[in-house]
Amino acid sequence: MAEPNPTPTPNEPTPAPQGTPQGNAPAFDYDKLASLITGKQSVTEDTVLKSYFKEQGLSADEMKEAIGAFKKQKAKNTPDFAKMQSEVESANNAKLMAEVNQSATLEAVKQGVDVATVPYVLKIADFSKAVTDGKVNAEKLTEAVKKVLDDIPALKGKPAENGTGVKKIGGDGNGTSDGTKPKANVPTKKWNRFNI
Repeated sequence: MAEPNPTPTPNEPTPAPQGTPQGNAPAFDYDKLASLITGKQSVTEDTVLKSYFKEQGLSADEMKEAIGAFKKQKAKNTPDFAKMQSEVESANNAKLMAEVNQSATLEAVKQGVDVATVPYVLKIADFSKAVTDGKVNAEKLTEAVKKVLDDIPALKGKPAENGTGVKKIGGDGNGTSDGTKPKANVPTKKWNRFNI
């Protein structure tokens, strides 16, 4: 006679344990659990505080007052994480805007914008697409500056006389300060310290 095989063969399904649905984990309301834990913690805290103050010999009114003072002090010393997160985000945004302005200024100067008109180019340009995932996208930034200069070519500086981007300042040493030669027949008066 053949004995029954107590172990299932690989093709046979194994029976599911009783009490839990097969393949589904039990569902929890995490918000409700968090509120229960918070409630339990506050009840435990109150119980510990009452027993401590009772040992100190305080009356019921004094205990309520001491517990209230303790909770106020605790709330005052507890950091405001939402405020801290807001401050961090604000600082990150300010840093990112500074990076955008710096990169855009350099790009505008590269494209021949006069230094005096760079702030106007920065105000007009749309840099909303120049920031991707918290980083400055150089191509989009260049496109934004080019778009402004294409739309308003007057913002682009005029090329210098010699085409190198350097402007001539002062005279050339051969004549007057405006670069023209003095007239030969114009008498010049020499001054010395005795002429008044």
